[in-house]
Amino acid sequence: MGIASMTGFARADGDALGIGWVWEVKSVNGKSLDLRLRLAPGFDSLEPQLRALLARRFRRGNFSASLSVSRTEPAAVRVNRQTLAQLVALMNELAGEIEAAPPRIDGLLALRGVVETVEDEPD
Repeated sequence: MGIASMTGFARADGDALGIGWVWEVKSVNGKSLDLRLRLAPGFDSLEPQLRALLARRFRRGNFSASLSVSRTEPAAVRVNRQTLAQLVALMNELAGEIEAAPPRIDGLLALRGVVETVEDEPD
């Protein structure tokens, strides 16, 4: 039996090793083949493979696909002490040049690169 309509929606999700993922694909009829992708950061390398797979399976249609990835377990965090020390040294140096309130710990920890996610070591 052939495909009766180009309109469709699919959703698949799962998780493994503390990482959850969700794929959503939508399609509508179209005169040519068009794919719009929204991939989670770090998964951009999938785009050429997805385009090739789609081109092998379909001749026409407008497809939108999205991949979202999230942690299913809380991540361990650590303070990057080297980055923090560099920032504190820079602030101390600037304190002599400008009038400003001394930095607070909550402000320092909110700066990009000071708090990092600890990735599990491979076995």
